[in-house]
Amino acid sequence: MNLILHYIPYVLLFAAATALIYGWGLWRSMRQNQDLSNLLSSKGVSKVRRALRKNGPMSRAELEPVVHHLTAKLPFTSEQIAVTDPKAFLDSILPYMVKQKLITEEKENGKILYRYRK
Repeated sequence: MNLILHYIPYVLLFAAATALIYGWGLWRSMRQNQDLSNLLSSKGVSKVRRALRKNGPMSRAELEPVVHHLTAKLPFTSEQIAVTDPKAFLDSILPYMVKQKLITEEKENGKILYRYRK
């Protein structure tokens, strides 16, 4: 009987570790879509900033090819997200970038141009 009581803490510790790992995996799987979306937006912002820095002011139509085949994948998963509609994607990130003062929005000759902000 004394031998069995000796192993009970180890069994309970193993059960607690298993429950903790299972809970972490469950939490990650529930947040996976949001994490993928955030990662894709972050990559899109980076690509747009780099294109504006390199090419100067660009219109929305000129920015569409920059983000067209952009993909994002979390480590240790097979799930992946990609930009299928560049217009809708730019509609979501350009106002964010203007609000965060990463880029500026200017009108020239009735055309809206986006400029990299130093």
